[in-house]
Amino acid sequence: MVVAAVVVVGGLVFAYYASYGLDRTTATDRARSDKNAEKTVDREQPAFVSTITPRDYEQDVPEALYVLLDRPLTASEQATLTAMRGDAPQVWSFLKPLGGRIVERASYVAPLEDGNENRGDSQTFDLNLNSDRSAGLTINGMTAVKDSCSAPTAQTVVDIPPAGSQSRQGLLWDLTGGKAEKPKGPYVLDEGDSQGELFFHHNVVDLGSGQPSMAFIVQPEASTHTCTWHISVSYIDTSGYHTQRIPEGSGTITTEAVPRKPRQYFGYVTSTGWGCIGEMSQKGCTATKYLLRD
Repeated sequence: MVVAAVVVVGGLVFAYYASYGLDRTTATDRARSDKNAEKTVDREQPAFVSTITPRDYEQDVPEALYVLLDRPLTASEQATLTAMRGDAPQVWSFLKPLGGRIVERASYVAPLEDGNENRGDSQTFDLNLNSDRSAGLTINGMTAVKDSCSAPTAQTVVDIPPAGSQSRQGLLWDLTGGKAEKPKGPYVLDEGDSQGELFFHHNVVDLGSGQPSMAFIVQPEASTHTCTWHISVSYIDTSGYHTQRIPEGSGTITTEAVPRKPRQYFGYVTSTGWGCIGEMSQKGCTATKYLLRD
């Protein structure tokens, strides 16, 4: 019995140390395998997720703007508009239910780094980039790509001009011209020494690895054409160089241009009143003679 017990105990001890030794021997390989698996799972996630949010004009109506409509105003609607004093929030409150869309006047920006002098008007949006990746990635470029462009189609333009220069933070893209004309930018809009610089000539955006998000205000400017477009983002991670599209899939962004000769144009002349050009009555339009349009 004693001999049998010794044999059993000895077997258990041997098995324990054999298992311990095997664990020690394979620990490095298992740790390496687990780490590779974690990397694989991490890379299977999107590099980042983008969210585009149009500007909330309910909370923040620009002081200077155009409102575009796809039909002429009726005589009654014209009378209501020209009875107003050119207050942007009041004008927008009236025209929005009629199908109005805001186009913001270009904000002030210092001379652009590459000498580009094109300026248009914009439909601003917020762009948020979020990444849940454990490993870091670096965005080192964003390019605007036009998908299609056409002449602007709005029939009515209501114009509230700026009282002075204005500026805002964010990124500016110049979308001037048709599809064949390559967009320019993005430029820095922020006030300061970097204003007007090409953003990615001087900056990168780091995401992942504890830096989960980045937010931009984007001001795409169009002057001659309404364009649908998307953003091609280039980034680098531990596996190399990649590109990703914003919006994802086949999604696009639309930036509308202001037509130069709409059927109806209402322009408010500060401290004077409304000027009216086109297919409408001159009743209530006391400042038409002050408007100079090509």
